[in-house]
Amino acid sequence: MIMHPFKIAIFEDEFLLANDLKRQIQQFNYEVVAIFRKAEEGLKFFGDLQRQEDLPDIVLMDISLAGKMSGIEAAQIMETKYNFALVFLTGMSQMDVFEEAFQTKPHAFLIKPFDIQQALGSIRLAVYQKSIEDQLLQCQKELEEKMVH
Repeated sequence: MIMHPFKIAIFEDEFLLANDLKRQIQQFNYEVVAIFRKAEEGLKFFGDLQRQEDLPDIVLMDISLAGKMSGIEAAQIMETKYNFALVFLTGMSQMDVFEEAFQTKPHAFLIKPFDIQQALGSIRLAVYQKSIEDQLLQCQKELEEKMVH
């Protein structure tokens, strides 16, 4: 069974970390479609896409980004507009904002510094949880349609 590579967008203001993560995860059938240092850049990129299927399947979102908007703020905006799995990247010093980040309903957290096995585990968990959510929403929609008829 050949699976299409999952598309990932990385929001990370540390250039070396973002590129190292991209290089490593691409070896495991994941396609990194974009890296953003600022949330505003990513929001504009997503807004400019013409087709829904061009959106990433997974967003790896650092809580602290360059620019005015935090990763949490960006996730709140994107959660209402787009359908993808969300994994927050955070340093131990940012754990105090865990509760705020948790409100955006992320599918996983990845604590920096991390190794590739941890990253892949979090990505797989996020993809799995997102697929279960989508199935539940589909079942709910079908049930509601049956109740109307």
